[in-house]
Amino acid sequence: MATQDPRALLQKAEKALSSAGSGFSLFGGRQEKYENAAELYIQAANAFRMQKQGKEAGLAFERAAAIQQTNLNEPDDAANTLTEAFKTYRKTDPEDAARCLDSAINHYTLKGNFRRAATWKQNIAELFEVELGDQKRAMEAYETAAGWYEQDNAEALANKLFLKVGDLAALEGDYYKAIENFERVAKSSINNNLMKWSVKEYLLKAGICHLATNDMVGARRALESYNDLDHTFSSTREYMLLNDLLDAVEAGDQEVFSEKLFQFDQLSKLDKWKTTLLLRVKGNVEKQEEDFS
Repeated sequence: MATQDPRALLQKAEKALSSAGSGFSLFGGRQEKYENAAELYIQAANAFRMQKQGKEAGLAFERAAAIQQTNLNEPDDAANTLTEAFKTYRKTDPEDAARCLDSAINHYTLKGNFRRAATWKQNIAELFEVELGDQKRAMEAYETAAGWYEQDNAEALANKLFLKVGDLAALEGDYYKAIENFERVAKSSINNNLMKWSVKEYLLKAGICHLATNDMVGARRALESYNDLDHTFSSTREYMLLNDLLDAVEAGDQEVFSEKLFQFDQLSKLDKWKTTLLLRVKGNVEKQEEDFS
């Protein structure tokens, strides 16, 4: 079967729309004409999609959604159509993709469908992070989605995104926000049999952020509080590393700092995020050494 020409479908849709909106309709039928126009726009959008013309597809979906919203008073259909617009715009026009999806999300939240809204908000966050490289907007969107998941009692999904917020906040230099998110997830995971094994990882990340703040009194206090939160923490390699690094920073000894990291890395590979943050901490130690020399 030959694929239909999207432009021909678009013309038919426009004709159907102008016919629905014009003249006096003695026997009604206007609703049907609008439905037909919306359907033709959707067909055109999908035909554009087949030809990998994302922008044109997105525009056609938006036209359909506008008819569904304004002329047919079908906001549910309009929201679903806008999510299709998001998918088609995503690669070519990410800002338009986000705009369409935000519109749909607004509808889902008004209806109290927070789980669905959260899932789509997470999609927007990923778009900001990956397609647009806008970490600040990504962080805000992840945080909103996490809050909605939490409202819907989806704790595991919420925690996953709170951790994401922590990661991004730390990379952006907002260490206290990062700490707040890592500690939050650690606290909510401590009594969860599936999650409690990850608590030491969350506390390690929070501890690294404490080191990055350059407030060693606060870092020491935090480390003590982590032992209160998780009584097994003081026997972990993560705790020992944080304690050793804290000593090295307080002593202004970057050699010991590097040595302790190297030893830890031999057994537990430090990921890119930790390495990035720890290099910043090491930079603070170097600066400290220079200031004293």
